[in-house]
Amino acid sequence: MPVQPKPLLKNPFFYWGGFFLIGLFLGLYYLVDRVMMPNITRQNETISVPDVRGMPLPDALTEIEAASLVLGDTTSRIGLKNQQGLIATQNPRPNSSVKLGRRVYLSVYRGSEPDVRIPDVTEQSLRNARLSLSATGLVVRRIEPDTIPSPVPQMVTRIYPPAGTLVPRGDSVIVYYGLGLMSSRLVAVPNVIGLDYMTADSILRFHSFWPTLLDQNSADHNPKILRQSPMYGESLPAGSTLRLFATADSLEIDP
Repeated sequence: MPVQPKPLLKNPFFYWGGFFLIGLFLGLYYLVDRVMMPNITRQNETISVPDVRGMPLPDALTEIEAASLVLGDTTSRIGLKNQQGLIATQNPRPNSSVKLGRRVYLSVYRGSEPDVRIPDVTEQSLRNARLSLSATGLVVRRIEPDTIPSPVPQMVTRIYPPAGTLVPRGDSVIVYYGLGLMSSRLVAVPNVIGLDYMTADSILRFHSFWPTLLDQNSADHNPKILRQSPMYGESLPAGSTLRLFATADSLEIDP
């Protein structure tokens, strides 16, 4: 009588073969997932982002590639003349931990602000002078009392650098202000009749007076002074205002 084969489910080779195949599959999966893939992709490895701020763009690119990172988009930023082509900011930040292949986005100084002319803020209040300078793109570095007296307390007497100077936008200035009239100090008014306005202005300011030009012909920016008030020889407190006249009508006597 022929021997009947055992049913498949009762065959021990079926179970051992199944276990072997499952074990082989799990072993291969572990080998690929835990050993081979990390060595290929290095996906679990992190590195510190190099600090490329202040570097020229080509040098920054070299540093980024050496760290196994990728250069992302770059943007432009206004900077000073000596900053052109250098890295202003970066993202991710320097020394932060990132995975290999992360993109690094850079901001590069390209282009500069045009120079601005310092406005004349003399005889303005400190508040108005600040607003004028800020609107021009300048920064007030210091505000200091001046040795030069002024007709009104807290009035701007001068600025450094002087008004009219061309400086880079964002530059800083020093503002000086007067403390008001010095009643205890009387100064004799000098004679400036017949002088041009700029010369008269310099002489009067040197003697601690504040000249104001009136009746000026708009076509002449440096007219000859025909009359002054108060007249020369009078004694006034230092810081007093002195009016200057420069047209034919100025020869008329004040009512």
